[in-house]
Amino acid sequence: MKLSYLLSVLAFSCVLSQAADTTTTVTVLSEKVIATIPEDFIGLSYEKSAVTENHFRPDNQVLINLHKNLGPGVLRFGGNKVELTQWSRETPKEKPAKGLYVATTSDMDKFYAFIKLIDWKVIHAVNLASNKPEVFADEINYATKIGGNSILGFEIGNEPDHYDKDTKNLREKGYAYPQYKSELEKAQEVILKKNPGIKLIGPAVTSGGFKFFEPCVNDYKKKLSLATSHFYPTSAISTPPPTCESLLSENSKTKTIGMCKRFAGAANKAGLLWRLAECNSASMGGTNGVSDVFAAAVWGTDFLFDVAENGSVGVNLHTIFGMNGYTAISYDKDKKVYAVRPLYYSLLLFKDAGHGKLIRTEAKSSGNVVTHATLGNDGKLRVIVINKELDKATKAVVLTDSKRSKGTVTRLSAASPTIQAPVSYGEGTVNKDGTWTLDKREDIKGAAGKFEVTLPACSVAVLTLE
Repeated sequence: MKLSYLLSVLAFSCVLSQAADTTTTVTVLSEKVIATIPEDFIGLSYEKSAVTENHFRPDNQVLINLHKNLGPGVLRFGGNKVELTQWSRETPKEKPAKGLYVATTSDMDKFYAFIKLIDWKVIHAVNLASNKPEVFADEINYATKIGGNSILGFEIGNEPDHYDKDTKNLREKGYAYPQYKSELEKAQEVILKKNPGIKLIGPAVTSGGFKFFEPCVNDYKKKLSLATSHFYPTSAISTPPPTCESLLSENSKTKTIGMCKRFAGAANKAGLLWRLAECNSASMGGTNGVSDVFAAAVWGTDFLFDVAENGSVGVNLHTIFGMNGYTAISYDKDKKVYAVRPLYYSLLLFKDAGHGKLIRTEAKSSGNVVTHATLGNDGKLRVIVINKELDKATKAVVLTDSKRSKGTVTRLSAASPTIQAPVSYGEGTVNKDGTWTLDKREDIKGAAGKFEVTLPACSVAVLTLE
């Protein structure tokens, strides 16, 4: 164990000794299977401009490592910059105006070479707002030739339900589904004529865009291969602003589950699968001191499992290469250095524990403690106990089937809910070269399926039971 990490844990232990503990009882209902987690459930979402900024290239080993750590996944490039990015087969002779971007064949060549090295699938978004479908039909044509089977599908436009909002000003006020439908049909016609047989994805609306989403999946259920939407439980510009307490609150969790059931329900009714293709803790880039600290990793762990349990076939956490906000992977432009934020560790945890069948659990706690469970193809039961209390430890009793009597505990932990580093999962921290190794699992013994584990405040424990 690294000395710096040991000191931080000891400091945190001193804080915990001053706080009252809570008690938790977890019952794993082994016969009640909720769903099966798709192999490519994990994903990241990026602004399309990132493709033009030389991040995704086959010699960027650090970024390759950071994606490969997470196992199979789906990379989406989209975001608001989709509507500000044009396509050109040739490098422009003049630099684009400020705030505008041009994606070229060179950009796409490097991007798809990167994708083949990490072995992920791609949701490739194109610009709808420009009303130049012939241009993006050509982009799709080129991408299909070089991306091949790496492409999950093409998303036409980003958050069309916000085209008339002040933050975008892409359409006149009052822009509604009928206008969107007309534009989408024209774009689809041009795109499919040049690219017959490609898979289309959408409509990529916000969580407030259900009036676009429901009719769209019904009208285009024969053309769409996957339904997508976006969600942020809080907003960085709300009043009052988000806090760690509000992010980890029951209200935030209830809002997430309600959104999932609504969108998954509408998609499934139309015969489509649904993916939460853009999401994070707080819209408008995230809130410093909340989205970029350890509390966000604890929130992210619960969020990923909640979405998996309530109808989604995958999640793409939106990531903006920068030094602030909710980004899971940061980038220092001056030093040209990539690093991870605490939220990244929730993805590492999910990669470790979020596979196989999702099993229903029941938790009774005197604190803010929630639980999830999975049954892997290896026969191991993984119970995820999440202590969302910011200043109280919890003593958890975990009740499983009587055949289980031994296993391990792997912890997601940090010295404080409000720090950025050090953070670890299994006491393993991500290295500067982007590699990561799980360093430690604690042995745990039980009797007749009963196990006991203590969790510090704002932390997660994964019990992997033989």
